[in-house]
Amino acid sequence: MSNLQDFQSFGKKSTKTVINNNKAVIYTRVSSGKQKENTSLETQREYCTLYAQRAKLEISAYFGGTNESAKNDDRKEYQKMLTFVRQKKISNIIVYSIDRFSRAGSTAITTVEKLQAKGINVISVTQPMDTKTSTGTFFQNLNLLFSKYDNDQRKEKTITGMKQRLLQGFYIGNAPIGFKNARDTQNRPILIHSDKAKFIRKAFQWKANESLSNVEIIRRLKNYGVNLSPPRLTDMFRNPVYCGLIANSLLEGKVVKGNHKPIVSKKLFLQVNNINAKKNGAGFKHKKNNPHLPLKGFITCDGCGKPITGYTEKIYKINYYRCNAKGCSGYSRADKLNDKFKNLLNSFQIDEKFIAPLKLQMKYTFEYHNESNKDIIAQLKYNLKAIKQKIETVEERFVYGEINMELYSKHNEKLKLEYQAIEKEIQNSTIEKSKFDLYVENSIKLLANLPTTWELSNCVVKQKLQNLLFPNGIRYNRQNDRYLSFEVNPILDITSKLSISYNKNKTSTNTTKSKKLHEVNLGENLEKFMRF
Repeated sequence: MSNLQDFQSFGKKSTKTVINNNKAVIYTRVSSGKQKENTSLETQREYCTLYAQRAKLEISAYFGGTNESAKNDDRKEYQKMLTFVRQKKISNIIVYSIDRFSRAGSTAITTVEKLQAKGINVISVTQPMDTKTSTGTFFQNLNLLFSKYDNDQRKEKTITGMKQRLLQGFYIGNAPIGFKNARDTQNRPILIHSDKAKFIRKAFQWKANESLSNVEIIRRLKNYGVNLSPPRLTDMFRNPVYCGLIANSLLEGKVVKGNHKPIVSKKLFLQVNNINAKKNGAGFKHKKNNPHLPLKGFITCDGCGKPITGYTEKIYKINYYRCNAKGCSGYSRADKLNDKFKNLLNSFQIDEKFIAPLKLQMKYTFEYHNESNKDIIAQLKYNLKAIKQKIETVEERFVYGEINMELYSKHNEKLKLEYQAIEKEIQNSTIEKSKFDLYVENSIKLLANLPTTWELSNCVVKQKLQNLLFPNGIRYNRQNDRYLSFEVNPILDITSKLSISYNKNKTSTNTTKSKKLHEVNLGENLEKFMRF
């Protein structure tokens, strides 16, 4: 039986649904906004439209028309276009060139193969080839791979250039809060301070000087109109850009000096991060305060740089300070080190003859402090006025029945709490002139009786006074049995300089010079010292 007609009913047909029509979509893309402005998109669309007309293809839709990087295929317009051609059964995707479709290399080849399996062709206007043949498919895949190779080469060149800029001290990327992007005279990217810089500096000072929680700092910043989330605040405290340095993953762990003006000093930045380290468990565990061991954790061993701890000997109940570092273990009687510290305080005690010039210095600093806070207080008052207007608006809407009692109570209570918080911040940011004389008198009494004040205070007050007078603690050398390498509060520093000035019979002109030398540092410490 040579006739196979009777067997045709046993033939197997393909279950695959292949799209085959004259419908097409046009996809255009550029990599950057600059190309978009240079009408590259319009040129692509024009060429693709002319091709469709010559090939007698019906254009069903246009996609793209924006700047999207093609290094991966997560582009919104690209995915939107692929979904459309599958759902609407469109058989042609027209692009200006194959690299406009994708630069993802092997991923793009896989996508094209899946489209071809459904009868959907990717047509390049400037690189015509018959993708229905193996040769045409090969050259199309080759073009896709070359696009990926070209993209990788550009990336390497870009990264090399970025590394070079970073090593030269130029920040790359969007400016962090407190800064804004700008250009120098040679059109290179630089950072300059924004209007929020002064509030960011305050946040660092709050963390370092008051050991505030991040939640409290966020609340305070909100009063100034600066809104930060907890993770963002933590990142801010850990970012060395704020102290004039640059850290970037392209530098592979290296930190370089930046060309921008820092918002905080390196010392303040490190101080803030030491506080963070202790709170994360890297520091010593808090133990019950022992009134006989007020210096534990405050003194550091000059030999190893580790904080000195304290303990009470069980049998004779004698208190000791001890360095527990390996290879540096040693101890000293607590009463002897306490007396030595009291003698150290005695060296900073102000003599009666220096009281008048110190009061004058405090007056200069008081005026400088209030003057430098003018912009900050103005911002607070502006925010206070805005909150007051919101409160009045909520009350007005409630009176006219636009909102119910539940909404009114909820928003009114929240706004009033914000109002009270800003009012409190304004009070804390100024030293009232009416209270200035009282603060000065209390400060003079403290400076005139430092050893006695420290000796008669409880352990908590002693530690508070120690940290106020010596912000970074003091070092103790056991071999020489003496304290050394300590940094004093600027107000104590000024008393010693007044002493030198007095002993050299300097004129009153030198007091003004002293003011110019110390007013900035004192501005950060005056209020805290005077309200101790």
